[in-house]
Amino acid sequence: MKRRAFLLGGGAVVLGGTGWVLSRSVPEHRPPPAKRPIVLATGGTRGVYFKYGQAFRDAVQQRLGPVEVRGTDGSQANVQMLVRGAAAFAFSAADAAAGTGPLRAVARLYDDYIHLVVRRDGPINSLMDLRKRRVSLGPPGSGTNLIASRILAPGIDLIPVGLSIDDSVLALERGTIDAFFWSGGLPTPGVTDLAEILPVRLISVPEDAARPLRERFGPSYRVGTIPADTYKGVSPTVTIAVPNLLLTTAATDVAQVRDVTAALFDNAARIARADVPEAAQLDLRTAIFTEPIRLHDGARDYYRSVKAMI
Repeated sequence: MKRRAFLLGGGAVVLGGTGWVLSRSVPEHRPPPAKRPIVLATGGTRGVYFKYGQAFRDAVQQRLGPVEVRGTDGSQANVQMLVRGAAAFAFSAADAAAGTGPLRAVARLYDDYIHLVVRRDGPINSLMDLRKRRVSLGPPGSGTNLIASRILAPGIDLIPVGLSIDDSVLALERGTIDAFFWSGGLPTPGVTDLAEILPVRLISVPEDAARPLRERFGPSYRVGTIPADTYKGVSPTVTIAVPNLLLTTAATDVAQVRDVTAALFDNAARIARADVPEAAQLDLRTAIFTEPIRLHDGARDYYRSVKAMI
């Protein structure tokens, strides 16, 4: 039999004496597009937000896919990143997030405590002693800057400096500033490191400073105490505390938020072991109290699935 070739649908069919062979063009193999990372806005590299973010990433990447941890100036900057769509999730103090419409909460994580850090052998013993002193209030985009500015009475005429926690630690060590404010979890790595090489003390922010804050800015603020020896040689210190939240926006996919919430709780112990003791404070009984920010529907679904709320 003569060999005859027929074209069929773009492939060649060859008929021969022993049978036939079908040869079709094979489409080029293309790998699936890479999954876009979940961007998490954190804070300064010597603060709790950044370490929490790194430990969270390391714990959940295999489950959730890639997570990109972004260092930032802190809460206010993080809120703006969420609003602009530059981050999908972010850490923020509750007071810095208040009044921003599209924000939604994933969980209440732990409380920040206001640190006012000075040299132990220096002349500063109270807020009023800050007059004429060089004091870092935190960078303009930070929650530290927000609350420090609210705490300071108009009559305290100081020399304000806007340094991050990293730069504040170095500046106090070198003597280029006299004090710095920091709003962070306990313990904050940068303050821990500083107290190991330089005797420091924390200045009290008395209860009568907290009351006006609650009256003017809402119930985010409360009086708290930094326990003795949280930092080397530092006595217990009364100060102001404010809740920290993990935030997203109303536009974030419900299923993704539910997955992130589940991963956060499932890995809390692992994150705490990664030198982030604040993660051990994550608790289903308190995580749902995220006022003044509403829970995201995805987070609400998770809490209902584990009977944390009805």
